[in-house]
Amino acid sequence: MRILLVADVHSRPFAKQKATSRTLFGLKDAIQKANADLIVFLGDIVHGPDFQKTNEPYEKYLRRVLDLTGNTPFATVFGNHDDECNVTKDEILDIISTYPNSLTNGRNYTVDMMGERLLFIDSGSYYDGDESYYDIVDDDTVAWAKNEIVGQKAILFQHIIVPDIMTLCDEKPYYVPFWAYGDKRSVRLKKDVEYIGKMRERPCPPSIPTSELTELSPYLKGACFGHDHLNDFELEHMGVKIIQCRGAGYCCYDNHFRSGVKILDTKSMKTESIYY
Repeated sequence: MRILLVADVHSRPFAKQKATSRTLFGLKDAIQKANADLIVFLGDIVHGPDFQKTNEPYEKYLRRVLDLTGNTPFATVFGNHDDECNVTKDEILDIISTYPNSLTNGRNYTVDMMGERLLFIDSGSYYDGDESYYDIVDDDTVAWAKNEIVGQKAILFQHIIVPDIMTLCDEKPYYVPFWAYGDKRSVRLKKDVEYIGKMRERPCPPSIPTSELTELSPYLKGACFGHDHLNDFELEHMGVKIIQCRGAGYCCYDNHFRSGVKILDTKSMKTESIYY
C-alpha cells in the first residue's frame, strides 16, 4: 500500500499569491506523481488564525486543497491551527464529509485498508495549564486507541509528535538560520541515534511526558507526524518507525525552505520524498 503523507499545507487568504500558487501547483503535481492508494493530511490544512477577523470563507480555502485529491481516498487529522478561528472542528468535519473519497470519521478513528490498520488521533491544540504549551494526547484517548489496535501492527497518524522524541535529542541549543521559527535555536539528535533525514528545528511536542508511545508501541509499526515544518527525519524508537514530515506549503514560516511530501510503502515502511 502506498500512502502519500501531506503535512502543514497552511492554506490561507493572506499569503502572497506566488507562495499560494507554488503550494497548490506543487501539491497537485505531487499527488499525480505519487500514484498513492491513500492520501493522509497530517493537520494544519488551513491556517485558522487568518480567519479570526475576516469575511473570507474558511470552506473555500479548505476545499481548494481537498479538491486536489480527485478520486483518491484521503483521510485527515486535526492540527493545532485548523480550528484556531470561528470555525469549529465539527463544522470542518461536516465539510470534509461531503467528499465521497473521504475516509475521515471523526477526531479519533481507525481505517482498515488493503490489509493495514490505520490509526488517526487528534493531538489537540494548546494545553489548559502552565505545564505545557501544546496539548497532550490524554490517557482516555490512549486507552481507546490501544483497544482499537490491540493484537495488530498498526500505523499511527497525528499532527504533533510524541514527547518521547526529546529523550533522543541533545538539548544543547544550536543556532539555526535567521528565517527559522521561534527563538532561533535548535537541538540535534544524539550522536548514538541512528536516523535518516534532517532535524532543522527544535521539535515542539507537549512538555508533559505522556504514556501514548509506551502504551501503543507493542501494537505499532509506524507513527507519522507533521507540525515541525523544517524537520523530515526518520528513526526507530521503541520498535516503532518514527516518520517526521516536512511542511507541504510555502505559506508559513517554512517559505524559505523547499516544501514536499512523502510516500510511505506500508510493506517495507520505507519512504520516498517528492519536493516542489
